[in-house]
Amino acid sequence: MKDKETEDVKKFFHGYAQDFDSIYGHTKNRSLLDKIADKLFRQSMYRRYEECVKETMKPEIKTVLDIGCGSGHYCEAFLKQGKKVTGIDIAEGMLEIAKKKTKEYLEKGQVKYILDDYSTHTFDEKHDAACLTGFFDYIKEPVKIFEKLKKDVSKEIYMSFPKAGGILAWQRKVRYNMRNCPLYLYKKSNLISMLEEVGWKGKYEIRDLDRDYFVKVKLQ
Repeated sequence: MKDKETEDVKKFFHGYAQDFDSIYGHTKNRSLLDKIADKLFRQSMYRRYEECVKETMKPEIKTVLDIGCGSGHYCEAFLKQGKKVTGIDIAEGMLEIAKKKTKEYLEKGQVKYILDDYSTHTFDEKHDAACLTGFFDYIKEPVKIFEKLKKDVSKEIYMSFPKAGGILAWQRKVRYNMRNCPLYLYKKSNLISMLEEVGWKGKYEIRDLDRDYFVKVKLQ
């Protein structure tokens, strides 16, 4: 992302933190209208969460890097599995909620949170797995992130990509643009091209989750 886009995304999610977290049943009660919207339009959010939780249950996955960890909903699930977790996000408001949500694990040193842009952050060690859901929605050049992931992850990567096409995708893009937040949508053919550009041919699996593509990359 360009610097301005990074700041726009950061500002949007800092202000959206409470409402976003409520989608997963935390922070505050959802209105009836919100609950209807969740049922009609947000099923892919719940499904990609379920996919990540299922994948990380494997005993060989001991450390997980949650990139764009938001309010810590995934981090909490990974911690309950007994994993050691690192969450990184650019929105301070999101990390404040994540820290409160996983306070007991934070105090035990099982999780740490980093307030930074993943694309420029340097890690001292590799993680077994990385989770990037709801992340590439705001990334202009995914291939650069793929290249960095190869340095930061040793075993598996789980990612989601919002689908291009359709009235709902168009409506979402307009809504985000009105809030000065960039949004990128993906066609399956372009996604395949990018995955193979970084040498992942034969290593990835694409699952259709209605409004999202869920991608698993097996590095080993």
